[in-house]
Amino acid sequence: MSSLAEDLSAFKNRLKAQPVLQKRVISSVNNDTSSTNNSDDERKKKKPKITTVFSQPADTGIGSHILTQLHHAVEFIKKQDRPVTVSELQSYLSGQGGPQLLTNLQLISRINYDPINKTYEYRPLHNIRSAEGFLAFLRRQPTFRGLSVKELKDGWSGCMEAIDELEKSGDILVLRTKKEGTPRLVWANKGGDIGGVDEEFVTTWDRIAIPPQSELPSTLEGAGLKPTSVDPSTVKKANALIERKQKKPRKGKITNTHLTGILKDFSGRR
Repeated sequence: MSSLAEDLSAFKNRLKAQPVLQKRVISSVNNDTSSTNNSDDERKKKKPKITTVFSQPADTGIGSHILTQLHHAVEFIKKQDRPVTVSELQSYLSGQGGPQLLTNLQLISRINYDPINKTYEYRPLHNIRSAEGFLAFLRRQPTFRGLSVKELKDGWSGCMEAIDELEKSGDILVLRTKKEGTPRLVWANKGGDIGGVDEEFVTTWDRIAIPPQSELPSTLEGAGLKPTSVDPSTVKKANALIERKQKKPRKGKITNTHLTGILKDFSGRR
């Protein structure tokens, strides 16, 4: 044991006696980390947004397509309530009304073209241009169907003003919507003042005698009417009993008639 302890102490003394060499460390790692940090910072920076500005035409009210020009031309003629010249039409279209547009206008069935004056006029569903003509048109109607306001708006821009004016004067009857209150149907007022009752009607109404309540059912039955107080189930209906049709016995269908003389009849053996 003493020899082992002496060998261990001698080994430790030799380790302490050996020189210690210092390891050199290169500081290139710091440069790499700094460069990576700088690159990360540059990536985190937001790139500036590039906004592209598109050029707009000077006048965007009227399109350059031929069908678009045709639509605007028809709407312009419809709102005028009178013949429109070519110069007025080209002025509205900013000079884009060419010969092709004028030719297409003449092909539309609702556009009347005057070759002498070279004017275009819209033909509405009803040839009405004023309140007087509107009232005369309503009074000429053979039925009380009512005239649609939607049809009046087609080709008559002053339709709504004329309806309000004639309604205030009591010349027409107007049916309006519940929510918006816009006119839907109109009739000519061929009666008296709205909200009043004629004296002749009141006199006739008072002259009619109403029978007592106990005699009212018999009076209605005498006139061929059914009182509402009578139970409908108690009223006998004509031809209430319908005879049921008796079903005829069904006959069996005989087959193989072409083998009558060949086959034997074994029905008696059943």
